[in-house]
Amino acid sequence: MIAGIEDNGAAGRVTELWRYPVSSIGGERLEIAEIDQYGVTGDRLYGLFDADSGQVAAPEKETRWRPALFLSARIGSSGQVDLRFPEVDWISISDISVTERLTEHFGFEVGIGRYGDHSAGSEPKVSPRYVASPLHIVTTASIRTLEQMTGEISVDPRRFRPNILIETFGEAFPEKKWLGHKLQIGSVCSRVIEETKRCGMTLIAQPGIEERPEVLRGILRHNRRNLGVYGDIEMPGVVRIGDRVYFTS
Repeated sequence: MIAGIEDNGAAGRVTELWRYPVSSIGGERLEIAEIDQYGVTGDRLYGLFDADSGQVAAPEKETRWRPALFLSARIGSSGQVDLRFPEVDWISISDISVTERLTEHFGFEVGIGRYGDHSAGSEPKVSPRYVASPLHIVTTASIRTLEQMTGEISVDPRRFRPNILIETFGEAFPEKKWLGHKLQIGSVCSRVIEETKRCGMTLIAQPGIEERPEVLRGILRHNRRNLGVYGDIEMPGVVRIGDRVYFTS
């Protein structure tokens, strides 16, 4: 039996939607998300890199990259990607001052480039450090379970950088039993393909969130380093806050 079924047959409902135009930095919360075969439209198009070595940012591995978590990115009204620095308003990544601001923020020379197949024109091209699955899903039941198991009063979902947060009830870590099944989320159909292995990003401080090593320790101890799932896209479409989530197989 598939875990987490409500009385109305739903697995839950969509309570948060997120897009991260630039990897490793804060994203933008959405009311509506358009999803194509690659995932949320505009998600993880760009990455930060060390201008000297070409190394892509890795905040979970190197402390020098941790200031990335205090930046935010969004897609502006005209389709451009904007960055926001602490105490600075939004600026387009095409602004000539962006590289200088990034370098000042990190303390070493940092650039921003577009990933592989998305690169175009004169934009620097960077290679991702790993192959990202199209959709990243986390449930509120798993977060509540982690809070109970670790004694943490509140675990903010932003630590896990999901595209979709699904409100669920019932047993602990319900998405573990979703593997191989299809989810209908709004007009999108996604097949759950694997659990999400967590890394040091889950414990790093960011705006409004303190550093909490116990979060990652708890995931390691109680769920074999997993929290959340990845999904492939079998039918693109649109997802809205409040949409019910159903199993179709």
